[in-house]
Amino acid sequence: MLKKLFVIILILAAFQSFAQGPLISAKDFAAELKVNKNMVVIDVNGADIYSKQHIQGAINLPHKELYKPGDVEGQIKPDEELAAIFGKKGVSNTAKIVLYDEGSNRYNSRVWWILKSVGATDVSILHFNMDQFAAARIPLTATPSTAKATTFAVTESAYKAYTMADVQNLAEGTLLLDGREKDEFEGADAAKKSKGHIPGAVWMNFKEVLTTTGAYKSKDEIIAAAAKFGATPEKPTIVYCNSGIKAAVIYIALKEIAGFRNAHCYVGSYADWATVPENQIVR
Repeated sequence: MLKKLFVIILILAAFQSFAQGPLISAKDFAAELKVNKNMVVIDVNGADIYSKQHIQGAINLPHKELYKPGDVEGQIKPDEELAAIFGKKGVSNTAKIVLYDEGSNRYNSRVWWILKSVGATDVSILHFNMDQFAAARIPLTATPSTAKATTFAVTESAYKAYTMADVQNLAEGTLLLDGREKDEFEGADAAKKSKGHIPGAVWMNFKEVLTTTGAYKSKDEIIAAAAKFGATPEKPTIVYCNSGIKAAVIYIALKEIAGFRNAHCYVGSYADWATVPENQIVR
């Protein structure tokens, strides 16, 4: 009887882990922090935010350090450069890694995708919420931390980056989701970063998969939200935004939390698409 009960508990634990995807709660993180001294906690905010307050022991790796310099926003550096950056910061591809940002879940989600794309095996997303942090007694400090340099070995990954060519040659029946703000989708944003959207794209603001506090919604809530825009668990779907940050949020929600096995991310997004004059842009 006890053996059967133990098996049931293991099954339920596995199911719960699957339902949460890469997410880790403040409570679970606090417990892990006490016992796992090898866990690497990364604050992906800019140095200005990190210097004011961060989780005790967290290292600072601003997400912008992972992008190529130049006029095309948010394009990810080559794998070998990423590996050098991670290794120098003390992050190996086999480490238990936990990422957090300022609470929007945008930047930690983007870094999560980048790490997974180069073969990191164990990466979790922690939503920054002061009330939850206080309840879990997660220690905060302004004192910076560093980690001993290590080796990050790039390995083959199932997280394939969809490219401009993939979008130019969409298979029939593929849904293309634009995760930006409505004015960007329509080419009317005040910053004038956008002249419109990729032909055939359906607008689905990335906030559709987040709660009002910026946390990811539940699996059922994400499925219901996605259905309003024509996305279903079996439908081939490609998500994009302006530079890949907001698209990473939708991708994680659909594929990792809700189980949309045919969801993919055009990581270069609109910024990449707009570099080719022949690529059509519609309002």
